[in-house]
Amino acid sequence: MAIKLKKGYTLIEVMLTVAIIGIVGGMAFPIMRQMTNFWRQTTARNDIQRDVRVALDTINRFARQAQGDTVIIDNASGQPPASRLQFSVINQSGQTVTMLFYQKGNRLYMSNNGNISVLSYNLSYIAFTYPRTDDTTLISVAITTQSPTYMGGKKALQLSIQKVRIMN
Repeated sequence: MAIKLKKGYTLIEVMLTVAIIGIVGGMAFPIMRQMTNFWRQTTARNDIQRDVRVALDTINRFARQAQGDTVIIDNASGQPPASRLQFSVINQSGQTVTMLFYQKGNRLYMSNNGNISVLSYNLSYIAFTYPRTDDTTLISVAITTQSPTYMGGKKALQLSIQKVRIMN
């Protein structure tokens, strides 16, 4: 008598396979969400760090050349206190140029004798202050930036206080 071999899968084998695929599939979504969140937070952090570095370097470069008696710290209408810095510099041609750094909404603007450019699109807050009342040649710049990340979250970075010495 010949034994007949059955080909195919048993019901238990199929159910086990479906269960394993379900478990692996159930773990994939949270892992993908975490990876996406990590990637967006890292990208946001890098973007705002770059923006702040460029903004602080630019402010520092021009403020060092400021004429000390022309420095004005105030704010534009509807903007946070001490969010605008204005001063005059003498350019290489010997002409007096008015420089202006100010916050408007979530942007940081620079005006170089009326030529306006945006230094940062992610500004949350900027403050220009005198850290010492007895030394008006020293200005402190505090910047807070933030960028949207994932699922309504935001990544914020505060690069507070860079002190700028007015040389003139």
